[in-house]
Amino acid sequence: SGVAFAEEAVRSSNDTKVQKSRTLMQDLRDRRYEIRGEIKNVRKDSKIELKDLREDTKGRIGAATTSEVRREIKKDFREEKKELKEERKASTTAMKAGLKVLARQHVETIGRRFEVVIKQFDNLATRIQSRIDKLKTAGIDTNTAESALNTAKLAIEQAKTDAKALSDLVAQINSSNDAKTLRKQVETAVKKASASIKSAHKALGAASKTLVKLVRSQRAVSTTTKEDN
Repeated sequence: SGVAFAEEAVRSSNDTKVQKSRTLMQDLRDRRYEIRGEIKNVRKDSKIELKDLREDTKGRIGAATTSEVRREIKKDFREEKKELKEERKASTTAMKAGLKVLARQHVETIGRRFEVVIKQFDNLATRIQSRIDKLKTAGIDTNTAESALNTAKLAIEQAKTDAKALSDLVAQINSSNDAKTLRKQVETAVKKASASIKSAHKALGAASKTLVKLVRSQRAVSTTTKEDN
């Protein structure tokens, strides 16, 4: 029946949960802090190794018996120092690259969740529109329901726009050199898209409830008419 469909539409709207992106973003921040700590440890260890190398070299030079041996020791020191710096740079570069991959994966997951929710919104809006069209064909005034649904459709379009903006930022994660600025942009985009989806969810719920009221009032009118006859 019309009431059954309308009530189901309300339940569907209420059951369409906006996926939590806050937890994923917090996981990303936590992992970023961990990697920063690991980078600091690598640098710290490298400094300790360099200090030990200097002390060892100093002792070897002091024990050297000829200038030729001392030159060889100094040459070895320069080469080992260079290797230490290259190893440190390679380690920190790999960690930073890993962080970019992690960030991209997290944001892509959030984006996919947004897409799923928005698709559910589209499907529900289509079902509500179909029911409104049937009622309208039957000569029922559907203006209030149509107005509520149009508001919901506009909210859904806004959610799509904001979700697309987030998706466009994902492509920049690997290529951007300004990680700090991009991170802020991504966090802002996630918050904006999440807020838009919540607004669309609320508007769809309102449209569904308006449809319920319309169908129920029409049923009440029909029942009263039959009783009068």
